[in-house]
Amino acid sequence: MSGPGAIETGLSRMLERFLALLLLAIFGTVVLLVILRYVFNTTVVGGNEGALIAFVYTTAIGGALAVARREHIEIRYFVDLMPAGIQRFLDVLQLALVAIVNFAIVWYSIVWIASTGSYLMPALQIPQIVAQLSVCIGSSLAFVYCLLGILYARGSPSRSPAEGSRRCTAGH
Repeated sequence: MSGPGAIETGLSRMLERFLALLLLAIFGTVVLLVILRYVFNTTVVGGNEGALIAFVYTTAIGGALAVARREHIEIRYFVDLMPAGIQRFLDVLQLALVAIVNFAIVWYSIVWIASTGSYLMPALQIPQIVAQLSVCIGSSLAFVYCLLGILYARGSPSRSPAEGSRRCTAGH
């Protein structure tokens, strides 16, 4: 496979591995914090904040991967009744609208980060930009996945039945 599909697949695999490591880190941190708190009556300063930051990143990147896999919520009943060419057009239109929304999120999050990103987090004493960048990263990835999806859709037939069965649909 070459072109947008190969890029998307490689990027998705890399992000999935990163998310697996983050989830393992979150799990390990939470287990450690519980044991320390209830067995030894102590804690790791900033442990909760660290786990929370990792969780925010898993959410942002996971959302982008949902866009890549087209696993976001949608109702396709009427679209599935349309001819393949119209379905492809509507799929591209949907990706374009999602791309526009994510671009706007990136744009406005940059303004938000510029005004508040230098404030320190209470326990870790690191700038809030560390957590806030998750919004830019997740939305940027979703934007890229939308563009790749549009490029891939232009040269391919409408979705296969196997792809449609993976998606969350209502009314079927």
